[in-house]
Amino acid sequence: MTSERKLGVLVMAILLRLFPVLVCFGITAIVAIVFSHSVDLKPKVGENFFFSKNDPQVRSDNEISRTFPGQMTEIDLNVSGDIASPAYADRIHALSVELAKVPGVTAVISINPGPKGHGPKDIKDALKSPLWTNTLIGEHHRSTDVIATVKDDIGGKTIYGVQALKNKFDRPGFEVVISGQPYVTEMISRTMARDLRTFSLAAVGVFGVVLFVLFCSPWILLGAFVACANSSAATLIVNQYIHIPIGPVTANLSTMVFVMTLSPMVFLTYNWIGIRQQKQLVGYAAVWTAVKETVAPSLWSAVCMLLGFISLMLVSATSMKHLGTGGAVGAAMAFLAAYILYPWFLALASPPKTKFGWTKGIASRLHLFFSERHRLVAVALVMFGVVGTIGLPRLNTDPPLFFYFKKGSDIRQGLEAVDRSGGSSPLKLEVEDIHGAPLDTNEAYNRLWALNDALEKDPAVGKAMSLPVIQSEIDRRWYSKLLSIEGFFQGKSKKQKEVGVLESPKHGAPARQFITPDHKRALLLLRMRETVRNVSREQIIRRLEGTVHREGFRTLLVGGEYSLLGDMGRLITSSIITGSLLLIGIFTVMGFVFSRSLRTGLAMLVTLAIIPVIVRGYIAYLGMPLDFITASAANLDLGMGVDAMIYLTMFAKRDNKNLGSWEPWSKACSHLWRPIGTNFLVICCGFGIFLLSNFPPTLRFGVFVIVGSATAASAALFLFPWLASISLHRKRKKVERKELKTA
Repeated sequence: MTSERKLGVLVMAILLRLFPVLVCFGITAIVAIVFSHSVDLKPKVGENFFFSKNDPQVRSDNEISRTFPGQMTEIDLNVSGDIASPAYADRIHALSVELAKVPGVTAVISINPGPKGHGPKDIKDALKSPLWTNTLIGEHHRSTDVIATVKDDIGGKTIYGVQALKNKFDRPGFEVVISGQPYVTEMISRTMARDLRTFSLAAVGVFGVVLFVLFCSPWILLGAFVACANSSAATLIVNQYIHIPIGPVTANLSTMVFVMTLSPMVFLTYNWIGIRQQKQLVGYAAVWTAVKETVAPSLWSAVCMLLGFISLMLVSATSMKHLGTGGAVGAAMAFLAAYILYPWFLALASPPKTKFGWTKGIASRLHLFFSERHRLVAVALVMFGVVGTIGLPRLNTDPPLFFYFKKGSDIRQGLEAVDRSGGSSPLKLEVEDIHGAPLDTNEAYNRLWALNDALEKDPAVGKAMSLPVIQSEIDRRWYSKLLSIEGFFQGKSKKQKEVGVLESPKHGAPARQFITPDHKRALLLLRMRETVRNVSREQIIRRLEGTVHREGFRTLLVGGEYSLLGDMGRLITSSIITGSLLLIGIFTVMGFVFSRSLRTGLAMLVTLAIIPVIVRGYIAYLGMPLDFITASAANLDLGMGVDAMIYLTMFAKRDNKNLGSWEPWSKACSHLWRPIGTNFLVICCGFGIFLLSNFPPTLRFGVFVIVGSATAASAALFLFPWLASISLHRKRKKVERKELKTA
């Protein structure tokens, strides 16, 4: 055979050996092309933050908006300084004029707005008017607001324009901060987009370093990245196709899928290493033997994760349903990528070689350590669970909106300044007279004023706006007496005539925003304070409804951002309880099905119950709130815990069907502590990067995952096998002691 032919045969052999890997690269290229052309990576934050317009929680708000049309979308610039000085008034005028020129701004309201704006004549005129005092003047007269009404569909260009003006005019003695729903949602979107790019890339780097240090194989590292990248990208592609956008709750879904893909590959790799060492198999024979041993527990784990995400679809919030659907897709993609793509790379790898003798000694001691029962560790975990249970009532599932932003950041400073000035979160109350009387009479005017004042006296309320506040502006004008005379001849009261004027399109029909055409229902628009709140929003709303009732009215509907955030806190609490119980129940039943052991199923039940109790209890002790974004990590700790327990159970069943004895669990723990520990190490290193985030929910998400994975790994290795074998172990000890006494 000539040398050229030998070279050709060698090249052909290499190509045949690499052909499956080349196919994997081809699949990756196709997925990358589709991904780049179809997936929008910018998180979408809607006007209702975490709710869709079709969610039950938003129906009341939508109904109020239909009943009282004309509610405007606003960006609020709060300007602190000497509000009575001429210099302050001049700069407010200049700011108002330039603000009106920003694209997307339709009108500007301030104490010195200029010819194209709206507002009082000057600061003295504003202080004489209940309307302008409520609208523009801050508490203790230390600041005023410049309000820009904007189009509903504004983009980032408007926000950039407002921020540019803030930077231009902000100075000592004239300090400008920005707030308002369009600004907040845009900043959440920007922050999440930046973190999504930065931390996804950084996490990939950390995952890569850890995997390479552990396995010392470029083929293993390359295969892991190919599988994880394909599963994450395919999940986002499918989600885009079924109209699930990247939002506040689903922003970390790609990282979750990355971890879900990594977990079965870690177990598969360690099984492959053991098979090569024990059975002396190499190449594809070793890989497919490892696949046969690993695929069953991996499939059970994938099914558990799938059901866990599907359970989120029971929550009556579109964002959580999106996470449930997207997570279910991700669980399926993770399993497929791990067993369709990764094994071809593993077949080309060589097992890591131990270069230092001392590592063998440590591994041997750890092998012995995990092969023994550790009653004290198991009991300690139970005690941690008891202490965690005590902390659960302290868990804050209803944090203020500014807890979503870093202390000292511009957006948080803006929210806190506006909150101190007069309240930052709007709350809408639709009310009617308790006897159904019309609300356009002189008596109704006085009673609505009394209700307005009573609501403003509540410590959680900053300022209140209602029909009497608008009517009071007419009372300041000279022609109000003419309305009284004209109304007398028409058989109407002065207040009925005023309402008629305010309903006229000629004057912009401002009354339509606060009273219905039949004059039977009215709207009170409250600006709620978050900095002074020490109870839940739901409790405060009930308290305000009590005030409404005491003043002779009944509350028909409640809406606004404040109410929606309260609903969000209630949903988080209910999803934690019902979701965790449902998941634990599902996982326990599945554990009993594949183990065929009631004792093992009960052990899994207790262990799974302790994991979320410890995580959430100690998070509460740390004073960290559980918001909608960090609540999405709730499924990960249970998923990681059941994942490890499934692998342990399947391994224990392999050689010994008597799962009530310690021997099979000893072998399982001594064999699987490496993949379980490696999985925990990789997760901690990857999600540890989230601790550097400027977006507190992302930071808290990282903390939740790290604490959850540590708790899940410890509970799976120490508590679960101890509980699964504790009964017969004690019985056998009693028998042994009895036999010794008899002898």
